[in-house]
Parts: sequence; C-alpha cells; structure tokens
Amino acid sequence: MGRDLPIWVMEPDPTEKKDSLARKLADGGTKTARMPETIDIDEIKVQLRRIREHTRDNIHLLARELIDNLSQKYPQVRVKLASDGSEAVRYISGVSGGINTISINNSSVVTQELRPGLVSKKFTVVDSYFDEFDLQERERLDYWDLPRLLDKNISGTFDVSRKMDGIGQPGAEGDQTKEYLAVLGVNAVSAEDGTCFFLQHFTNIYRDLTKAQKVFLIIGLDKIVKTREDALLQTRCMGIFGLESRLLVIQPRPDRTPSMDDLVLPPSDKDRELHIVILDNGRSSLAKTKFKDSLLCIGCLACNRHCPIRRFFTDVGYIWSPRNYLNQFLFGISDSIDVCLHCESCRIECPLEIDIPASMWQAKIDHAAKHGRSLHHKILGMPELLAKLGTAFAPLANWMTRVRPVRILMELVTGIDRKTVLPVFHLRTFKKGSSENEHTL
Repeated sequence: MGRDLPIWVMEPDPTEKKDSLARKLADGGTKTARMPETIDIDEIKVQLRRIREHTRDNIHLLARELIDNLSQKYPQVRVKLASDGSEAVRYISGVSGGINTISINNSSVVTQELRPGLVSKKFTVVDSYFDEFDLQERERLDYWDLPRLLDKNISGTFDVSRKMDGIGQPGAEGDQTKEYLAVLGVNAVSAEDGTCFFLQHFTNIYRDLTKAQKVFLIIGLDKIVKTREDALLQTRCMGIFGLESRLLVIQPRPDRTPSMDDLVLPPSDKDRELHIVILDNGRSSLAKTKFKDSLLCIGCLACNRHCPIRRFFTDVGYIWSPRNYLNQFLFGISDSIDVCLHCESCRIECPLEIDIPASMWQAKIDHAAKHGRSLHHKILGMPELLAKLGTAFAPLANWMTRVRPVRILMELVTGIDRKTVLPVFHLRTFKKGSSENEHTL
C-alpha cells in the first residue's frame, strides 16, 4: 500500500455520466444491452444491515481505530476530531489561510451541519453539484414521475472508477490547482485502512479532489465501517437505493448562488493540503438513546420516494428526508415534527427498514413529557369538543372562520394555517337528523 491516503470514487457507468446522465435517467436508464447481471437486492440488504448494525453498536471503537490507523499510516494527513459542527467550522476557518471560497458536495453532513456555520464565517460557499446540469425549473415532483430504475437494474452499473493515492500536488495529472477550499462529505470510510469512498453522479467531487488547494474530508461518526469491503458495499448501496430519489431533489440553482465557473479563482502553486474532520455532532449521544437506530441510515434518500410531505420542504436549508427532519427536532434545531403523517412509506422504502414513524411518535411523547403540551396541541387534541361548539354556534362559527383577523388569530393559537379551507358547520347534524327520522317513523 502507498503512503498516501487511498480515496476511491464510485460512479455510474462512464457512458452514463456528465450532462447526459439526468436526460438518460429521465428516459429510463441505460440501454438494456449494456446492463450487468441482475443484482440480488435481498442479499445486499442483509449484508448492509449487518454492516450498519456493527457501526451503530461500535461507533466509539470504530472512531478510535480509524484515528489510530490514520496517525500511524498517513501521518502527513491532518486529522481533527470535532465534537460538534461549530468546532468543525472553527477548525476549517482556522487553517483556511485566508482563502474565502469553499466548494461543497451535496452531502447532508456538509449542507445540514456545516454550511450554516461556514456562511456565518463569511465564506462564499458553492454547492458544486449545481454546476453539473442546467435546469430551469423543477421537473419531477412525485414518485409516479420516476423511471423505476431499480427495476431496470441501472443501479448495477455503479462501481469504483477512480482510485486515488491522496490528492496529489500542484500540476498532478495535468490539473491546475486553484485557490479555494473543498469541503466534502464522505459516504463511507474503512476503520482498518482509512480508505475513503465517495459516490458521485457527475464529476464535481473528483474535480474538487484534484483542483482545490486545501481539501477537507468530513466523516460523520456513522459513516465509519470496519473494512474496505464494507465501505465499498455501503457506498454502492447509496447508488442502488438512492438513485431515483436523487432525481426528486434535482432543482434549479437557487437565486444569487454562484457557480465555480462564475468565480475568478487564482491559480496556486502552494503544496496542497488534505485534512480529515471526524464529526460527532450528537451521534455518540444518539447511540445511547432509544433513537439509536437512526444511526443505521446511510443517507440514500430512498425514504423520500413516496413521502407525501416531501414536496413541502423544497426550500429548507438542508437535504430533506424523514430522518433528517427527525434529527432537526432531536438536536433542537427545529421545534416541531407535526407535519409527518405517519403513513409508514419511509419505513417501507428504507432498505434497512428503519422505523422512522415510530421514532417520530416517541420524540413527540418525550418532548411532551419534558416540556408539556403546547396550547395548540391541547386545542387540536379535543376534536369532538370543537365539533360540538362549532355545531352549536354554526352560523357564528362559519362567519368567524371567514374573517381574516380571526383566521390570523386562529393560526397563532392553534397552528392551523390561515389559508386552510375549513369545514362548514351545520346546526342539524347527521345524528340529530337520524333521531328525528326515527321519531317520525
């Protein structure tokens, strides 16, 4: 083995890459003649479950093994163990060397846990994922628009396409180093030998690995697995189970968000630096709670596929998924998870069958036990009483629910959106009408 940290990049079949990928996916995937032999999905799920349970149950031991092996085998790599996102951001800022531009990949650990802090530090943060396609408007909003890629076995085309020994130095492989930072979330890493795996659908990650002056690999504790083979399978599963869901989150570049091509980045002849940030940010604490199964998640976003509320979270500042929605609440970032319908579709779609709906209920119960029930929860928890009052004062109730000031007040008190169309109350109910008919007979 070389003395540079091995970094492996996994991609779809090379012919399916770049700007044509999204179009070809939309048309139903690669040609049947190019498809590999059918993969055994059930067997892969069993293997993945074993890997993820080992990580969940040994999260501290795997982190320590990784840190020890990195220090022994790759002493030139700078390693930082960050207890939370703020510490990770301070570290990146402290070693940035005055460089103000950061390119990130479309990883939840980066976009959800680090990006807000990086922006607050006045960095110009660019999601390089948006540079790979020119989309003018959202085209896919619901699961029935998807091309059923798993049935077509397009997921079987994912394989390791690039094996790098470290990130090289200026001019390596003909690439010109640019003066910017790359902050990249890793999909999986082997505790035994430190091999880091990325899944990329286009070319943005490899470009950052070869061109950024300073590269920061962000490894959440839950991304550490035992062996290189385990890391390889876990990364492949990101493609197998998450490719369709990626189509759902592809959207136009947000307004006023620059691309890397728009920025004039000066060339750099300085030695390139590779940093590894191992991020806890509540993961070790979560492993000790009743919500520890959340750590089984690999972030493939398969749970998004049939989620009925997903379309209402397109403008949040993180990659939305039922698991991330729950974590926002568990870590105190969000104060509500009331939008979840508990329809079970996320549990059914999840390759690991993580019971997110049950965790949603448990989180609500724990929050109510600790903080009490809010006023609007108490009010909405008495639907029969509200119905009786509305019926008893039907004309007045119907008039009041059409008055804008009353609707605004109702929204503040009960949480019911002022634009919601409410049912009309009637003085004569079905029960009363039935009793009158029986009396007449």
